[in-house]
Amino acid sequence: MTILTALTRLYDRMAENGEAPRPGYSTENISFALVLDGDGTPLRLSDKRSHAGNKPAPVAMGVPAGGRTSGIKPNLLWDKTAYVFGVVAVEEEAEDGEKRPVPGQGKRTAKEHDAFVAEHAALLEEATDPGLLALRRFLDLWRPEMFAEMGFPAAALDQNIVFEFDDGTGPGFVHDRPAAVDLVTAPAEAERELCLVTGEEAPIERLHPKIKGVMGAQSSGASLVSFNNDAYESFGKAQGDNAPVSQRAAFAYGTALNALLARDSKRHLRIGDSTVVFWAETDNTDTAQAVEFCMSGAFNPPADDDAEQARLRAAIADVATGRPSEPDLDPATRVYMLGLAPNAARLSVRFWHPGTFGGFARHVARFWMDLQIAPAPWKGPPAARSLLYETAIRVGGKPKADTIQPLLAGQLMRAVLTGRPLPRTLLSAVIARIRADGDIGGRRAAICKAVINSHLRPNSDQAAPRRPTTKEEIPVSLDPDNTNPAYRLGRLFAVLERAQSAALPGINATIKDRYFAAASATPARVFPLLVKNATHHLALLKKGENGGLGHWLEKELGTIWLGLEADMPRSLPLEDQGRFIAGYYHQRWTKTNRNEVVEDTPDTVDTEEQDQ
Repeated sequence: MTILTALTRLYDRMAENGEAPRPGYSTENISFALVLDGDGTPLRLSDKRSHAGNKPAPVAMGVPAGGRTSGIKPNLLWDKTAYVFGVVAVEEEAEDGEKRPVPGQGKRTAKEHDAFVAEHAALLEEATDPGLLALRRFLDLWRPEMFAEMGFPAAALDQNIVFEFDDGTGPGFVHDRPAAVDLVTAPAEAERELCLVTGEEAPIERLHPKIKGVMGAQSSGASLVSFNNDAYESFGKAQGDNAPVSQRAAFAYGTALNALLARDSKRHLRIGDSTVVFWAETDNTDTAQAVEFCMSGAFNPPADDDAEQARLRAAIADVATGRPSEPDLDPATRVYMLGLAPNAARLSVRFWHPGTFGGFARHVARFWMDLQIAPAPWKGPPAARSLLYETAIRVGGKPKADTIQPLLAGQLMRAVLTGRPLPRTLLSAVIARIRADGDIGGRRAAICKAVINSHLRPNSDQAAPRRPTTKEEIPVSLDPDNTNPAYRLGRLFAVLERAQSAALPGINATIKDRYFAAASATPARVFPLLVKNATHHLALLKKGENGGLGHWLEKELGTIWLGLEADMPRSLPLEDQGRFIAGYYHQRWTKTNRNEVVEDTPDTVDTEEQDQ
């Protein structure tokens, strides 16, 4: 199913549930409503704002769709006070010396109000509906100075205003009256063609709707479908005729996508430079909410709620194996994930992945399995986007998001969502950051392990995640029997570092700071020198108070060395550098049985704290 078709179907379900405006309408922030009687006389300005928070806030309301940019173009049946009343907020000094907003006029306020009056006079010329007639009469009698004369509140200035008609039985919104809806939804004059989304003959949309809420895009919105250059047009067709989409389908997909991207929506998140939206397709509202809640948790696991983390892990694992623990978590539910990135006034699609919730759960569970490492650097399952920050340049100890490779987010999400191997560019980016800043934390070691292991398993959508069986995989925890040379060299480096820091306490820089990058890339050039120095360090330890530690380190060094060939590799490829890092991390931070060691054993660390 195409992106536009899936979004159009989402709109249809939202409209059925009253969650989306009807065709021709859009959701806008409305603050006040002007109540009119049958003669068009304004009765009062009704405050529609929400007063639940610290200060009043506009409410979202479905009104006729507008499309104003920088020019003068009135909206239909609603607008800001400059258009509706011909007044804007200007500051005036009060008697107490404080400046307060009062009704006044800007440079083009009069033109904006005149345009609003003229537009509605032409539109409502033949209207017979009492509510529309009341609006037309109001515009005939209104003068801008009446705003102050009627004592309307200054808080309404520059806010969006709608109209209500009171026929004696109570006010109702003018834009919701059947006659008004007919005016708004009347098909515009346009050539009828076959719509590529619905397959029906219908008027074609020339300019597609603006999409708002994509991180980094223009605040006024960006286009998902657009043709702004002759080079993109063909067969004499212009604008939207090059990819014919009906006016209704264009409205539907734009409305659905804007709803997913709305500020209060929990069905979108940012990953790198991409904004990701996701949704479930089902007629069962409870199932849709449960599946989307689980997907949201998988994309962005709760950081501080251990119970919620455990519940999320269990739910994903159960669905991955085809045995959902909750009835609403149906593995067969269709789900969609769309990644968007800004591109000037347009949007580019980073990835598009339709599938089932069961497949999504299997891929996420496999991804989490690949990231498992001991000691664990995370309290719970990590978010995929958190991995990207391990590739970013750090300033003041904090990663700078704008230094993440732009395409890496899309590559990573495609791999996670499809169950394919993680991108090697992620491995190379992490190793590059280790070389640059020397931070070899658990998160970076886990990423190295995950990328390498993901390339070793068969690329199949099996019923449940299984571990790869190849001997080349990186284990979750320290594996003394692992004979991979790169892994053992990483372990060896950790022991050599420990010997140096124990023999020379308080030194400013260890071999990790000076030699780690070279040792992990060209071990044959570096290790002979390190081993020679370690002999001196161990001799110092065995002669001093930490003799037990010296003997234990010497034994550990010998055990690791026995598993290595006489000729060390001259260079290590990228994957083996990742194995070196994993071996170093395992040996450096794993608590081992050290009965031979006296009480001042090697230091241990809180890995979670270290990686922050």
